[in-house]
Amino acid sequence: MSLVIKRSLLALVIPASLVSVAYADTIENCEVNKDIIINNHLTLLSIPEFNHAREVETVTESDNTRSAFYYKFNYDRCGQLTDMYAQITRNELRFRIDSSYDISKNQQGWKNSYNVTLFGMNKLFYAREGAISYHADDNGLIVNSTDNYISASDEKKAENGITSGIYKTDDKFRMAYSLLSGTDESVNGEYRFFYQPDNKPFALISPTMSISYLYDEQQRASGMIEITVSPYYLGSKKTDCLEWNERNDCTRSVSKELEMFPAYIVDRTTVLRSTYTYW
Repeated sequence: MSLVIKRSLLALVIPASLVSVAYADTIENCEVNKDIIINNHLTLLSIPEFNHAREVETVTESDNTRSAFYYKFNYDRCGQLTDMYAQITRNELRFRIDSSYDISKNQQGWKNSYNVTLFGMNKLFYAREGAISYHADDNGLIVNSTDNYISASDEKKAENGITSGIYKTDDKFRMAYSLLSGTDESVNGEYRFFYQPDNKPFALISPTMSISYLYDEQQRASGMIEITVSPYYLGSKKTDCLEWNERNDCTRSVSKELEMFPAYIVDRTTVLRSTYTYW
């Protein structure tokens, strides 16, 4: 089930936090420029756009599989992510995935401390705990990362692992490419962003998953389509914003997800609520 774990770690997409580019008034004396902040946000969270809220909190309103999702984001006045916390429980009928992520900014860049466990049939199939350190250059742009972790199960003793990442921008200074390599072969490979003519992110393509970013007639980031192909299961997920606030931030979204395993299918519908506090 390492592919399921990989999906949780590297595609941390927050459906209810899809927002339009409703930037606040230009803030003077920001140490990092807007383009770098947008690129770092893509690298850390795979979310194409962000807003200038001070705090965003997302909770589960309903889920037909008894799964639960909680996210909390904090930003500075320049729109840069200062910290994020996520607590996720996914019920997959025959097993359950519990995961938590704690991202915080530091002098080198950011650190994402995470914990993932996979339970089923009164058995621990997989457990992984680690920390991803994201390193920024002198301009504040994330250029590489190191993931140090330990993994184990009821049938396998604890093992240490490491994954290294490099991140590159294109000739228009947009985050375009990352390469992961290391101990865990299920996460190794290229991850590429593609853009529309107006520079809005169009898609993220990885070795086992693709994410398409959707926009409405007002050019708000209104949803996502995710497709996963792996040796363990086939998955599809579509997220749509249902309600917006006066600043065009999505306050309620619905995700319809289908996961096809060799012996059964999980059909999940999740509704999330978000609240915003602004500077």
